[in-house]
Amino acid sequence: MSLGDLYDPLRTHLNDPYPFYERARREEPMFFSPAIGAWVVTKMADVRKVLRDGQTYSSANTLRPYAPFPPAVLQELAKGIPPRENFITMDGEPHRRLRAPGAAALSPERVTAAEPYITERAGQLIDGFAKDGRVEFMAGYANRLPVDVIARLTGFAEEDSTAFGDDSRAGAAMSMGHQFRSDEEQIECARAWVRFQRLIERYVTDRRAAPRDDLISDYIAAYAPGDEPLTDEQTAGLVGLVLGVALPGHITTSALLGNGLLRLLSHPEQWRLLRERPDLVPNAAEEIARYDTPTHMFLRVATADTSLGGRDLPAGTEVALCLASANRDEEAFERAEEFDITRPLRANVVFGQGAHYCPGAGLARRQVEISLRLLTERLPDLRLVPDQRVEYRGTLDHRGPFELHLQW
Repeated sequence: MSLGDLYDPLRTHLNDPYPFYERARREEPMFFSPAIGAWVVTKMADVRKVLRDGQTYSSANTLRPYAPFPPAVLQELAKGIPPRENFITMDGEPHRRLRAPGAAALSPERVTAAEPYITERAGQLIDGFAKDGRVEFMAGYANRLPVDVIARLTGFAEEDSTAFGDDSRAGAAMSMGHQFRSDEEQIECARAWVRFQRLIERYVTDRRAAPRDDLISDYIAAYAPGDEPLTDEQTAGLVGLVLGVALPGHITTSALLGNGLLRLLSHPEQWRLLRERPDLVPNAAEEIARYDTPTHMFLRVATADTSLGGRDLPAGTEVALCLASANRDEEAFERAEEFDITRPLRANVVFGQGAHYCPGAGLARRQVEISLRLLTERLPDLRLVPDQRVEYRGTLDHRGPFELHLQW
């Protein structure tokens, strides 16, 4: 039996896939997974090769569902806005053109300008549970700070932040290979996705009439200049473009925060070191991302006959780039399986590479760094609640804890 037949990403290998990936890098660095319907790429050199070559390996399939939607789910999705432009699934000049406003909104200058708000909001969230002695960290912090931050930068009002987070997170599971417990749960996620679309649509309509200094207004100005009413096609396109920033803008960071606290507190000596040496915060943030990479896989499709990892791939072959495995590749990092916040910074593929490098990488890093500084200062005795079983969200794209119980 091949490794591909053994690979069970949403069950057996969900909570701890790393021993399997280590074996794959040794025995079968590229294997075909029936569960994903693609060749899984586990070595750093091969992953980088694909990410750097957007001509041979297209992003057109990046958002394709890992399994077909049931008819009842399709019926709910049909009530929403038909998919139009999305730079995530584009290549070349169309990708660069549609990505530009989002990248500008998340530029280093914009991130620096947002830092006071990030710090203030992070402090408020910690204030909300600091006296309790314990917290479920995902619900109390990790799933809230990134939503509030990206909602503010995108242009959503504070009163819509909760709906923004809840509906986008539920809707995201639709395309991330989520293991649903029932058909009704999947249908509810489809309804959440439609609600999120309609929320964005309302803001697009409002900003067309009254532009502001936010991402939605920037996209309208770039995509549909002028002051004429938007056509249905323009509105659908704008909803898709805003989705392409709003959703990745928080789910990756939430997973990073959850993975980070779990990893640091599972290694108490690393947590103590971070408390004693706040200068290590940037290193710690990068090591967390490398060691427990939140964006687990990227899909790509070959546009021409090619070869990868010693295999010939005909045009149309789909590959799943396992960033999580690549970031623990022994040929790319010394002591790759060791978690060490003093590790010298070295290039990884946490946020991808090449033309599709995540435009929100700087914002995610800043939120993690601010969070680590505040938590080590204000809750220095933070530790894991004993004997808890940490379950991971059942998705293939973004991997983070479903719940994480902490005490102090």
